[in-house]
Formats: sequence, structure tokens, C-alpha cells
Amino acid sequence: MNRVFYVNELNSLVENVHTMGVDVLATLDKVIKNLENKDAALAQQIMANDDYFDNEELAIEKQCFKLLLLQAPVASDLREIASILKLVGDLERIADHCSDISQYTLNLTEMKPAPLPADFLEMMKLMRSMVSDSITAIHGNDAELAQKIIDTDNKVDTYFHSLRGNLTALMQDKPYFVPQYVNYLMIAKYVERIADHATNIAEWVIYIVKNELQN
Repeated sequence: MNRVFYVNELNSLVENVHTMGVDVLATLDKVIKNLENKDAALAQQIMANDDYFDNEELAIEKQCFKLLLLQAPVASDLREIASILKLVGDLERIADHCSDISQYTLNLTEMKPAPLPADFLEMMKLMRSMVSDSITAIHGNDAELAQKIIDTDNKVDTYFHSLRGNLTALMQDKPYFVPQYVNYLMIAKYVERIADHATNIAEWVIYIVKNELQN
């Protein structure tokens, strides 16, 4: 495999990762919107589509191994391929959590609507921006944007701990809404996990660009 062909294959790999990321973000947007609309059919569709992302992850992993086997990469290329093998797993886990949230949304479609603390939607918006930025950072090898994502993760953790306390208080004040709030608490847990995966992706981008592993 000559160097020009190899570089083209590596660029194709990065594009495929970006395409998967864009698809994950589009699914996440559907998930967030559906928390408002509570469309049972859409929730089921999102859950059924999870296999698509499993297959995308496998295809990208095969592409990585092909590049590793056909040509001994230089250090920077090896670092990029190894990082892609890791971060594509984080993208797939975000898709998994979209499916998890949709299951709880499906539960909520069968329940009476319950009022939510304002910080629930703020936490969702912040998580969404982290995922969007992580996908942009992958495509542009943007270490500065990646660092911004890492610095934001603690804010999501703070939102989650605050929200958990608020939902617990609401369950005590409005016991007839306990099933709804339990579902929202589980959704919040998955939102926090998605933010963690976006942070992982950002850390791999920094490793690609700067050869620095985050603690």
C-alpha cells in the first residue's frame, strides 16, 4: 500500500467516524425532542435503530484493523487509529443511551404528565452541546474545543446531583408522581453518562493532536 493510498484510506476512516457522529447527534436530537412530545412510536423506532450503530461501530473497527495490518503506520497515524478504535466505542455507547432514555420515555407515555425542575432541561441542553462539540472536535482534530468539553463535564455532574435532590424532594411532596419522577431520574443518569462519553471522546482528540493522555 503506497503512502498516498494509505492517507486517503485514513481520511476515509475519519470521515466515516464523523458520519457516525452526525447520525448519533441526529438520534440524540430526536430523543430530546421526544421527551417533550412523548411519542411512543418514535421512542420504539429509536430503540429499534440501535442495531444500526452497533453495525457502524463494527465497520469502523474493521477499517481500523485493515489499516493497521496493511501498513505499519507512523507514530502519529498509529495514535490516531488507536484513538478512533476507542472513541468509536464512546459514540456507540451514546447511541445505546439514546435507546435507554427512549425506553423510559416510552414508560412516561403511559403516565400522567408531571412538572419537572427547570434544571432538567438545562442539563439536557448542556449535554447536547458537549456531544455536538465532540463530533466537531473529531472532524477537525480541534484540541481547544476538546478541552472546552472536558472543562464542561463537571457542570453536568453538578446539574445531576442537584436534580437528584430536587426530584427526591418532589417525590416526597407529590407521592402520586413518584413513578414519573423515578423515570426522569433514570433519564438524568443516562444524560450524565452521555456527557461522560463526550468527555472521553474529547480526551482521545487531545491524545491524537498533542500526544497527551488526560488523567
